[in-house]
Amino acid sequence: YGGAVNNLGSPEQKMKRYLPVSELQFTGMFAMTERGHGSNVRGIITEARYDQSTQEFIIHTPSEDAQKMYTGNAMKGNYAAVFAQLIINGESQGPHCFIVPIRDQNGFMWPGVTTIDMKHKEGLHGVDNGILIFNNVRIPRENLLRKFGSVSADGLYSSPVLSKSSRFNAMLAALTPTRLGLTVQAMAAMKLGLVIAVRYSQSRRQFGPKDQDEVKIIEHQTQYLRLMPHLAAALALTFTTRYAAGLVDNALCQGQDLQSNRALQALVAGLKAYSMWENIACLQDCRECTGGMGFMMENRIPSLKCDSDVFVTFVGDNMAMLQVVVRELLTQYTKLMGNNLVMGLIRNWTSSVSDKKNKDEFFMAWNACLHHMTTLAMAHIHRVTLEQFALAVRQCHIKEDRALLTKFCLHGTSLVYQERAWYLEHNYMTLNTSRQIRSQLLELCRSVKDDALEVVDDFNIPSCCIQAPIAGVACPRTEWAFNPQPQYPSSTQPQSKL
Repeated sequence: YGGAVNNLGSPEQKMKRYLPVSELQFTGMFAMTERGHGSNVRGIITEARYDQSTQEFIIHTPSEDAQKMYTGNAMKGNYAAVFAQLIINGESQGPHCFIVPIRDQNGFMWPGVTTIDMKHKEGLHGVDNGILIFNNVRIPRENLLRKFGSVSADGLYSSPVLSKSSRFNAMLAALTPTRLGLTVQAMAAMKLGLVIAVRYSQSRRQFGPKDQDEVKIIEHQTQYLRLMPHLAAALALTFTTRYAAGLVDNALCQGQDLQSNRALQALVAGLKAYSMWENIACLQDCRECTGGMGFMMENRIPSLKCDSDVFVTFVGDNMAMLQVVVRELLTQYTKLMGNNLVMGLIRNWTSSVSDKKNKDEFFMAWNACLHHMTTLAMAHIHRVTLEQFALAVRQCHIKEDRALLTKFCLHGTSLVYQERAWYLEHNYMTLNTSRQIRSQLLELCRSVKDDALEVVDDFNIPSCCIQAPIAGVACPRTEWAFNPQPQYPSSTQPQSKL
């Protein structure tokens, strides 16, 4: 809610709406997704009809598909930032954002508003999600967030962005900081999972040479081969996220509008997708590498998994995010085509899109090439991530730290190994090269396993945020839940005969 007001509101609206919520005078919610439309925000069908006689907007849910769903804080919040089709004299000006009252300060529902609790979810149990239904709810004309569009008292629409499509894209660009925040959140969960798994792997012992002590499980090849690439990816994504955050901060501090920086939007969208998938894969491996202990809620990994799973969906489905990336790549490629600067696979894929477009409608052409294009998007974000990691290593002035980080550039080897089938399929790699890369990855992972504990400790996650017994940090506040009193046979009970 606060982000919508801050990014889509006028300066006056920010003062009136954002300041109180930032001081927790009331709470809000963000209502964009509908039952019938999630990623396709352009197709939402909630209505905001302007009534010139009263200078009000009438917010209405015309059908079941128009019900706002998955709205966080729906059962407690006072106001909602609602995306709806702005309709004036029967003509839609496209989706716009409106401030709609949901409850008064005493918690009583606003007339015409219905909320329904969506009940249990896989994770994020600290947030209630619900459904919002509007039955001709009237709001003042001033409740339209008007950075990109406003309506005069006599019903005339005006906007600094003339094209409906450009206006819509400008509104969605406001989600860029939120997507970046999700990337940071995913990295935090990933790092915490690695702290727990690496510490446990350095203390737990299992198997070993005959007549000798059992060895730490980090010594097992299958253990370090699963954990070390994730640790390297966490470092790479950390540096890349810092780079992206610096670009966003600079843009905002200089008063630039993010909607004009399509490259930055694409970078953040790609990071959002890559970090979410990497986070989920990492936490699953952390769970498996900690055995039965990793399945216990007190050791945190299950809750991290459950809370992170939805990250691939909200604030932009990952597949939709990859399409944001590839649209920007194709735009940049189109600019360079005249100079004949771009060679290779991207040219082939672009030609494929063009050929399809000549034969079919654009949507069908786009859809027929999606597999190639999402592969291109992931390859691009992999390259950017590795590039930023290597740059961070070169800029590290502490000799010991630079040497340690250099080892973890195994991230690049890991990426090539993951995609080796593609490289073989397209004759970019021989079978012998594939075998060499596998051997190199095994050796690199083995060489850093003893450094892993130092790296996760350098994440500087406070003990109060770890609180996993297998990581050496117990949580005394939950002892009653995780450590019940044992039961002993009573001396007064007769002993059964076996």
